[in-house]
Amino acid sequence: MLSSARKPTAIFASNDDMAAAAIAAAHRVRLDVPKDLTIAGFDDTPLATTIWPALTTVRQPVAAMARKAVELLLEEIRRRRLGETLEPVQHFMNFTLVKRDSSAAL
Repeated sequence: MLSSARKPTAIFASNDDMAAAAIAAAHRVRLDVPKDLTIAGFDDTPLATTIWPALTTVRQPVAAMARKAVELLLEEIRRRRLGETLEPVQHFMNFTLVKRDSSAAL
């Protein structure tokens, strides 16, 4: 993808490890991150600040997400014991975009 004639201008990876690998691949083909290619990840792991350039990433409230998942699971178990079902629900939680050096200025 990075060697093709129509190179992407940005990559949003599923996690920080994959974003770090994308940065390494960009460096191998002599692309400047972020001048030639913006790269962002997900999770805000310690890796995000130890690579060059530092990775723009999305920080999620992992502990709150885990608590909510357990609450939903316990509610499902309780309702099944009563012969009821729990309708699918969506829960949106706040996240934070942590802008670092791997993304170009907007």
